[in-house]
Amino acid sequence: MANIKDGGVTDPIEWDIDGLHYIEVIKQEYEDISISSGFVEGHPIDTMYLRLERDHKPEDEIFVLLRPDEIAAIAWCANGVLWSELIKDA
Repeated sequence: MANIKDGGVTDPIEWDIDGLHYIEVIKQEYEDISISSGFVEGHPIDTMYLRLERDHKPEDEIFVLLRPDEIAAIAWCANGVLWSELIKDA
């Protein structure tokens, strides 16, 4: 596993694109990937974003707007696969 470079966001980054305001509230950086998430203001529904950036290459970036229930589903699925990995040889 790659080394963790930063465990969180102390000063949130904010930016505007196409009439939406983005506020980064959490970020986990590794040597080869950065994973972050935050709020989206100005969207007609309650929206958050998830961003994955591999090797600091914009062409390899995944940036998706999600509802809170969809973010929760990602967390639930990720937790399930991690748990399954831990118990598979138990």
